[in-house]
Amino acid sequence: MSQGYTIIAAILVLADLFFCFAVGLRTRGSADSAEEYFIGGKRTGTVLLFLTAWASFSGAGNFIGQAGRGAMEGISAYWLWLGEGLLGGILMGYILAPYLSRFKYYSMPHFISDYLFGGDAQIRRVGGIAALMPNVVWPGAQIMGVAYVLELVFGIDYHIAVIVCGVVFVFYTVSGGLKAVIYADALHGTIQMIFAVQVVIFGLKLFHMDFGYLREQILQIDSDKWDLFAEKPIVIISSFLTGLVGAVSNPIFWNRAFTAKDVSTAKKAYGLTFFANIILVFIMILLGIVTLMFSDQGDQALVWLIQNKMPPVLGIILAESVLAACMSCADTHLNCAAANIVSDIMDPKGRLSGAASVRYAKIATLFAGIVAILSGFFGSFIYALGTYGYTICGGVLIPAFVIGLISRDRKSPAFRSKMSVTAAKIGMTAGIAAAMAFELVPPLQEIFGGGVIPAIGVTTAGMLISNLFCKDQTWNTR
Repeated sequence: MSQGYTIIAAILVLADLFFCFAVGLRTRGSADSAEEYFIGGKRTGTVLLFLTAWASFSGAGNFIGQAGRGAMEGISAYWLWLGEGLLGGILMGYILAPYLSRFKYYSMPHFISDYLFGGDAQIRRVGGIAALMPNVVWPGAQIMGVAYVLELVFGIDYHIAVIVCGVVFVFYTVSGGLKAVIYADALHGTIQMIFAVQVVIFGLKLFHMDFGYLREQILQIDSDKWDLFAEKPIVIISSFLTGLVGAVSNPIFWNRAFTAKDVSTAKKAYGLTFFANIILVFIMILLGIVTLMFSDQGDQALVWLIQNKMPPVLGIILAESVLAACMSCADTHLNCAAANIVSDIMDPKGRLSGAASVRYAKIATLFAGIVAILSGFFGSFIYALGTYGYTICGGVLIPAFVIGLISRDRKSPAFRSKMSVTAAKIGMTAGIAAAMAFELVPPLQEIFGGGVIPAIGVTTAGMLISNLFCKDQTWNTR
C-alpha cells in the first residue's frame, strides 16, 4: 500500500478509536441498575437491534477466523459451518431468539436457573461459570484479528496493537455498559456491511465464479483440501456439534434477544441478521480456500487476499473494517462476561443494590478485559480460542436447557418440574469437568476430537441418572 493510502487508513482507524472513546465518556454513569447495564432496560428497537446484533456476531471469527479455517482445513471447514452457521443460525435466529425475547433476563444462566430450575442459586452459579468461558476468550480472539491487520497495514508491533485496541474497547464497555456497546455497534455494524459486500464481490471474481476451475486448482495444490471427509468421522461429528451447540448457546445471542423490546422486534432483527450471517460465513470460508491458489497464509488468509489481490480501496478500509468487526464483537462479550461474574456467580439472588451492581459490573468488565488482552497475546489462532469457549458453554448449558424445558410444567403458574434441581447440579458440574478434560488433555482430546461430545454426554447422563435417585422434585414455588 502506498504512503498516501496508509495515511488515509490510519486516519480512519484513529477516528474510530476516538469515536469509541467519546462514546465511553458520553455514556459514563448512565446505567444505574443491573438491568440498565446488562440489557439496556429492554428498550432496544428493530434498527438498533439489527445493527448491534449484526456487528456483534460478525467479528474476527466470522471474517478473518472463518477464512483462516478455509485456508487451513479446506472444504472440511464447512462441517463447523453446517452446525454453527446453517442449522445453529436457523434455530437461534428464527426460533429461539423470538422465544427468549418474551423474557427479561440478564443472561442464559439467569434464564435456565430461574425459569427451568426454580431460581436455584447454585444452578445459576454453575451455569455462569460455563457461560463465562466464551465471553472471556472471544474478546481475545477479536483482539488477535485487529492486531494482525494493524501489524500488516501499519507495521505496528502485534503486542502494542493488542494493548492499544484492548484498552479502548475495555474503557467504553466499562463506562457505559450495554448503552455504550449499542452506540458503538451502530457505527461498526454499518461499516461491516459495506465492507463485507465489497469483499464478497471482488473475492468471487478471483475464480470467476467457476467452481470447477477452483476445484481443479485446489486439487493440484493439496487434494486433501478438497476432501469433505479428510478428517476422521469422530472429528467431523465433533466439529459439527461444536458449531451447533456453540451457535445455540452463544451468550451474546441470548443477551441480545433479552434486550429486544418485544417479540416482533426480535423476529425482524434476528431474521435478517442470521440470513446475512449464514451467507457471509459460507463465502468467507470459500475465500480462505481461494487464497490457496496464490499463497499459504493460514489464519491471515483473508487479510493477505485483500492486500494483494483486491483493489487498493479495500486495502484502505481494511484496517478500519476489521477494527469495527472486532471491537463490536469484543465489547458485547465483555458486557456478557460482566453479567456472568456479577449477576450469575456473585449475586444470583439479586440482593445487591442498583449502584452496587453497576460498580461490581464495571470491575468485572475490567477483569474480563484484562483476561481478553492476555488471550490475544497467547492464543494460537483465532478460532481456537472461540471453540474452547463453545465446547464448555454449549456442551453443558444446551443439554441443561433442553432437558429443563422438556421437564418443566409450563402450564402451571408456579414452578413445577420432573427434573430434580440436585440432579441438574450434578450433571452440569460433571459436564464442565468432562469438557475441560477432553478439550485440554491431548490424549483425551484424540478420543472424541474435542470436548463437546463428552460434555453433552456426561451432562445429559449425569442429569438423567441422578434424577432417578434425587428426591427434591417437589419444588413448586419460585
